[in-house]
Amino acid sequence: MKFIFSLMILALLSPVFGSNKIYVIHGYGSAKVVMRKIDKSLKSEHFITENYGYNSMSEDLDTLGKHLYLNIKKSGVDTISFVTHSMGALVVRSMLQYSNEDKTFPIIFRIVMIAPPNHGAEIADFYARFGILERLLGPNIAHMKTDSGSYANRLPVPVKSEVGIIIGIRGKENGYNPFINGDNDGLLTPERTRLGIEKDVAIIKDEHSLLTQNKKVRKLVVEFLKSGTFISKDKN
Repeated sequence: MKFIFSLMILALLSPVFGSNKIYVIHGYGSAKVVMRKIDKSLKSEHFITENYGYNSMSEDLDTLGKHLYLNIKKSGVDTISFVTHSMGALVVRSMLQYSNEDKTFPIIFRIVMIAPPNHGAEIADFYARFGILERLLGPNIAHMKTDSGSYANRLPVPVKSEVGIIIGIRGKENGYNPFINGDNDGLLTPERTRLGIEKDVAIIKDEHSLLTQNKKVRKLVVEFLKSGTFISKDKN
């Protein structure tokens, strides 16, 4: 009841962004710079943000989740939201292993996941077939495989937060990657992104790594963080 009441208050005060810090989190094999445009868009709308960086290729997801948890604990804020790209969504879900048990942890209000491999990614299955590649690419390739027992499929789901998912597609029978069956964004199929608890979904025709630079995506991110819905998702 306390949590529901807190969400009602946040909804009423949604134009007042000062108490809600937004963590912007990049994906695997990437860096903070790829999230700079999204971060800038949020700042222009007077959100308080942190463009959060981490080493995705040497530290495993469990460690990354714990580091994010400890970073947020030090922030002193009452309410947080997230904008994630790709594996960044799994970092947040890994963090939930710690934050869910901590009654003093800030309320997680809204999460926008851009092309999240919530049920793994077909490209990880491909790389994992080659032992040497899996070793070179670090521990998180195995964590992002699509089998039901993979780390991605066993992580907690943010059931207490409002989640919006932005999916990348080519919009054709075959996607950007010919080695992945069906439409895909180059790394994963749309079916791998959904959690089943998302409040809204938007589909964008663009490649996985380019979604963070897409102007429409930036607009959708701001819309969801403000209102809990992708207002312009069906507009050109």
